[in-house]
This record gives sequence, structure tokens and C-alpha cells, in this order.
Amino acid sequence: MPRNPSDKRERLTAAAIRLARTQGLEATTIAAIAAEADVPSGSVYYYFKTKDDVASAIVDGIAAALASQGADHANGSDARDALTAFLSSYLDDTDTTVQYGTVLSAAARVGSGAAHAQVLGWLAERFEDLGFAASAASARAQHLLAGVEGGAALASALGDAQPLEREVAHLTRWVANAKA
Repeated sequence: MPRNPSDKRERLTAAAIRLARTQGLEATTIAAIAAEADVPSGSVYYYFKTKDDVASAIVDGIAAALASQGADHANGSDARDALTAFLSSYLDDTDTTVQYGTVLSAAARVGSGAAHAQVLGWLAERFEDLGFAASAASARAQHLLAGVEGGAALASALGDAQPLEREVAHLTRWVANAKA
């Protein structure tokens, strides 16, 4: 059955994210994006005229996925549960993270901190919901993200999920005991 042409940009963006995460943006070609998305190579140029357009689409796609994930974590749960779900989500993709790093690290490799800023803002809001003042909530958000991303980076560098698993467990306890 033919695919809906209206989802072509989304398929191309998803393919570009997967390829940038697994092989790096430098090695990601238009032909590889087209093959990954199962579209003709020529039609990729309609959406992405330059490598910068691909990088922008990757950052925008990661930001949209993170926003959706954040909404899912916050939907119907209290702030502590949302933070715990955020941390647990790092374990949902452990094999890929160990091999290639996190989606946030992929966003950083294409040269944007926008996704990190978005996640930090969401985390700070959750800490504010727990009663922390804005500056304390921001500091806690930075600590949590640095910890889990650092655990993921170490897991990837060592080729072993244990540093990430331990950091998620530690930060989950830290969130459970957080008092404003």
C-alpha cells in the first residue's frame, strides 16, 4: 500500500535523526536519508536543500519528540512521577544509547543546544511544581540532566549500560527524597 505523501517530511526527519544518531551528521548523506525513509533521492531535496537544512530538521524533530515525551510524562501524573518517568525513559533505549549515545547527544553533535534548553525548562518546571524556587528548580534540573546524560555518555564510552542504570537509580532516589 502506498504511503501518504503528507508524512514524507516526518519520515525524512525521522530517518535523518536515526542516521545522525547512529553514524553522525557528517556521514549522513541525502541518499542514505532517502533510503532509510524509503523515498526517491530526488524528492529529499524538496525538503532539505543543504546539510544545514538536514541539521535543522534533526534539531526540530528531536525537540518535537522531547516535547511530546514531556507531555506524556506530565499527563495525569504529579511532578515527582513525571521526573521519575523521564529518568526511566533513559532505560527504554539502553542498547541504542550504549552504542550511539542519547538523542540529546545527537542534537548536540549537530550543533544545537536548543533541545537541551527545552528539556532543562521542562525539568525546572517539574521541580517548581514540587515547591522549589525558580533558581533552585533550575539548579536541580541542571543536576538531573547532567547526571543522566553523563551516565549515558559513560555507558556509551565503556560499551556497558551499568553506569547509566546506576545513575538512573541514584537520581530516581534523589527525586523521591527531594523536599523544597
